[in-house]
Amino acid sequence: MVVARDNPLEPQYHPFWYAWVIGIFHVIHRQLDRTLGPTQLMHFLWVRWFEKDLSYQAGLPACCLDHIGFVPDSDETEPFGFLDPENVICTCHAIPAFAHRCTNGLLGPSIVHGDASETEDWMYYYINRWVLTTICK
Repeated sequence: MVVARDNPLEPQYHPFWYAWVIGIFHVIHRQLDRTLGPTQLMHFLWVRWFEKDLSYQAGLPACCLDHIGFVPDSDETEPFGFLDPENVICTCHAIPAFAHRCTNGLLGPSIVHGDASETEDWMYYYINRWVLTTICK
């Protein structure tokens, strides 16, 4: 869970962005010419982004958990990205929305799915961020 970089004045504004962490990386960066600076250790997360389901009423006013789904792989969107771990606010519990079943229309064959025969993702998830709020502070 990270702070959203959307415009808070937009009607569909949501304060957080959600991502599924695929990998955690630690890279040592060394300059070829040692006079340019010291060795640096860089940390980053490889993530698969979620998007909020705008057709679902959620949040405190609706007394419902947030409803999200994976960003589909298309020409307009990028389903994967990288994050600085310093930008992560907290973890949260993603609960599959079993009533909406699985789909294989979000992402084609990918290293993310592991086995080539596994191409399905849950259509939606509920985000339970309330339980973990006290742990993260």
